[in-house]
Amino acid sequence: MVTVIHEKDKKSALIKAVKELSIEKGSTVAIKPNLSIQKRKACTDLELLTYLVEYLKEFSPSEILIVESDTYKRSIWETYEYFNFRSLDIDLINVSEEPSSTVWPENTSFFKAFSYPVIFKKVDCMISFAKLKTHILTVYTGVLKNQYGLLPYPDKRVFHRYLDKVIVDMNVIFPCDFYVLDGVFAMHGQGPLDGDLIELNLLFSGTDPVAVDHCACKAVGIDPDAVSHVVLAEKSGLGTFEYQVEGEIPEIEEFNLPEY
Repeated sequence: MVTVIHEKDKKSALIKAVKELSIEKGSTVAIKPNLSIQKRKACTDLELLTYLVEYLKEFSPSEILIVESDTYKRSIWETYEYFNFRSLDIDLINVSEEPSSTVWPENTSFFKAFSYPVIFKKVDCMISFAKLKTHILTVYTGVLKNQYGLLPYPDKRVFHRYLDKVIVDMNVIFPCDFYVLDGVFAMHGQGPLDGDLIELNLLFSGTDPVAVDHCACKAVGIDPDAVSHVVLAEKSGLGTFEYQVEGEIPEIEEFNLPEY
């Protein structure tokens, strides 16, 4: 099932979107936001993240972590500072600096071996909190592509030739227990660098990343079959195109796709 919340009040919308999410007392929770580009319009909304952290603290976890990695342009520490992520008052993690061990994952198509950050071995619950955007390489980017940001290598451009396989592999290696897609202010047009904001006041959520991305694509008028990594993820068994929708999706006009 995919939950769709169409509401302007961010806190109310977020609470409704995560109402099916619960965690064990004393557990370690990791949140993977979308922070790969140092532009507010391209990143997960800090206010929404604040409300998510407040919600999670009600379950008395032992730790809540924000996990993200460096890019070829800058250290993620710079981005954390730029967006004032320390205001969340939880642990900020730079995946690129964490100790790692080599693992040989099963059911991957690109990575035969992977340098796995050992901090994830203590994580009991992982949440992907992505941003709804267009993308000149993938047409659309949502919760599935969000996991691509956990590649610990700063220059992720070297994987662009194999993008679909790598995105799917990253979801195999770093599966999440819950997915939230921030479409309150989405990005359309020439995303993710030069796209424009569009106010949709939408949140999508669920436990199936393929279903969440499929639903979001249909909502904004993107043919899911044109988003090859979503198609590959479904074929790889990461989720389904057959799902129920809880909530109403408004009619959305003038959502522009990237031009090539």
